[in-house]
Amino acid sequence: MIGHVAQHELRRQFRDGRIRTLLIVVTLMLIASLVLSLRDYQLASNQYQKNLSQARKNWESQSTKDPHDAAHDGTYVIKPLYPLAMIDKGIKQFSGQVVHLGAHERKQSTLNEAKDHSGLFRFGELTPSFILTYVIPLLLIFLGYNAFTEEKEKQTIRLLLVQGALLSQLALGKWLALFLQMIGLWCLLFVAAAISSYSVGSEISADVSQWMALGGIYLFYFIIFINLIIWISAKASSSGMSLTVLLTLWIIITLIIPKASTNLAGWSYPFPTLQTFRDNINEDQTNGLNGHNFWNEAAQDFQQKVLDEYGVESIEDLPVAYGGLLLAEGEKYESEIYTKHFDLLQSQYEKQRSIYRWCGLLSPMLPVRFLSMAIARTDYGFLWHFEDEAEKYRVEFNTALNMNIAENAKGVNRYEAGRELWASIPEFDYKWQPPQEILRDHTLEFASVLLWAILSFLLTVFFTRNIQIV
Repeated sequence: MIGHVAQHELRRQFRDGRIRTLLIVVTLMLIASLVLSLRDYQLASNQYQKNLSQARKNWESQSTKDPHDAAHDGTYVIKPLYPLAMIDKGIKQFSGQVVHLGAHERKQSTLNEAKDHSGLFRFGELTPSFILTYVIPLLLIFLGYNAFTEEKEKQTIRLLLVQGALLSQLALGKWLALFLQMIGLWCLLFVAAAISSYSVGSEISADVSQWMALGGIYLFYFIIFINLIIWISAKASSSGMSLTVLLTLWIIITLIIPKASTNLAGWSYPFPTLQTFRDNINEDQTNGLNGHNFWNEAAQDFQQKVLDEYGVESIEDLPVAYGGLLLAEGEKYESEIYTKHFDLLQSQYEKQRSIYRWCGLLSPMLPVRFLSMAIARTDYGFLWHFEDEAEKYRVEFNTALNMNIAENAKGVNRYEAGRELWASIPEFDYKWQPPQEILRDHTLEFASVLLWAILSFLLTVFFTRNIQIV
């Protein structure tokens, strides 16, 4: 019976020219968004490799100079693009793509794409995640808002019940019809995207399990909407009422609650201003090691520590250049200060996430978006992880240069190094977070989506048994 009801629903919908037009339009939008995303991914991948090679070439081709001067000039690391970003760009357009690694200071990512666009860019762009998050749920509403109400209005539901059909069977059949149409669009997008990402030939690849994990999140999201559509259509007294309620629900889930949660999170746990952030760092640096101050208390303590370690009475008796040791130690100290304050920013972000998690109980879109961006490596978690790894490399990078001074500048009036030293510094090799670690960090978001899917399905199955037959 369920299969027969599903077949009937599919035939009824495909005979309707408006439904066919909607399906064609959404399919074309999906294809267009995928083509645009693939083009952007190819350009970004090619540009990433080119810029990475150029940054390394610039570093190695420096002229002969003091290694610490070279540390001040620094080098650049570039944020890589994960293949799954073809589906969900997340905050990529609004976060920086390049980090400058220099001496004494940790810098944030710069050069975000949004600065190169007009003000209209804030309204978004046509991406697969936009289609998945907003358009397909809206399509499902127009496909299924009259699933039950049309039967009531035409009085055909009485005939079906007289012939022995159960209301739960009718609900599941109509549910299956919507699911089959949705799964077709879902397969079109994710299979085509996965194949396209492998065809690009990028050095970075995502295995099938990660594509399935990202696809599975949106699958649950669509199922939630299908459940709500069938239930509301069964309870509504007319098709107009059903459509109105469902559109209102779509607006609440996708627009109102996400915006309200953002405002609530920002109001409850605001980030410090850039000026306050820098002032707090400068305050911690005032009496600490900075590599250039030989006379403050912290420098004197370090000097005594070095003298005791080498068993000598003065820095002139050291077998190494004391200035290089001080620079290296100052770099580590300053990095600890920056790490402390950046960790405070991350802690504030985690508090904001707690707001989003609670609001996720009111809107499934929130946990779905956080999971989608996390799996695609386009969220704040990826940004923090990349910048933390870049900072570790910056400390190692500067330590190697400063220790070269310590080992070679003893007794030299003006020590300079050249290409051999620059080439000996290893390149930055970013290690992606394992998928298991990302999913473990988003366990609550996944539980929220699963809870929405289960409760809404139970709502559909059990509460359509006692609907009013007009």
